[in-house]
Amino acid sequence: MGISTYKQPGKIENIEQNITSVKEAAQRYFNLAEKQRNNFKYKESVENYLTSILIDRNNVVSYMGAALSYKNLRIYTKAVEYFKKAETISPYNAAIQKELAICNIILGEFALGLNYLIKAISLEPDNLDLQMQLALVHEMIDEDDMALKIYQKIIETDETYVRAYIQKATLYMHKNDYVNSALMFKKITEIKPDYYRAFLALGICYEKLSNIGAARRYYKKYLKRNPLAKDYFDIKQRLTEISALKTENSCGLRIVHT
Repeated sequence: MGISTYKQPGKIENIEQNITSVKEAAQRYFNLAEKQRNNFKYKESVENYLTSILIDRNNVVSYMGAALSYKNLRIYTKAVEYFKKAETISPYNAAIQKELAICNIILGEFALGLNYLIKAISLEPDNLDLQMQLALVHEMIDEDDMALKIYQKIIETDETYVRAYIQKATLYMHKNDYVNSALMFKKITEIKPDYYRAFLALGICYEKLSNIGAARRYYKKYLKRNPLAKDYFDIKQRLTEISALKTENSCGLRIVHT
């Protein structure tokens, strides 16, 4: 007696219908979860993402959705768990690598965070936002020289990428390098004149460098361009105070003023 190779069309159709219905059910729970998450109902959304995953364990977006909800609930260990499950299904997804980096950094796992960011950048080498994140992590772990190099690389790649200028200028200020900080903030005023904080920062830099005339000039520019500033009266008071000081440049900073 031979083995029958006859296929029963009815059974095959039933299997195909079952697969289709399972996918549709998983999608319905996923859609509901997405709607809840977008309405900030993170606890409810987690339940529906997990139900979607229970029905269809290969749906990477359900894992990512659950992870994002856990992240918004500040349950970062669970967020990492589900981002890693998503990574197993989609290992070359830069968004997953970035989220794993952020969650690990929040948990204080800086080495892991850096590794995930480097993976994300290798997948999207032209993504300057990811490079900014990398530089910021280096700042967080007191690797200022690495951060400065990355900011400079970003600036060389895109001379209009203002965030890199701002962060680099601010880092110089934190390092008490007021000369380079002033140079960077001056560049920012040329690229983005409506970034009023740059004028305030210039005022602070020049005051630290004992160039009182320049400090007054930039404090006044800041107040003129931003009359509704919360610190308006504080800066006004500072102007009154430094007006009594000698207007001289004891450090010899050579910057052309406008």
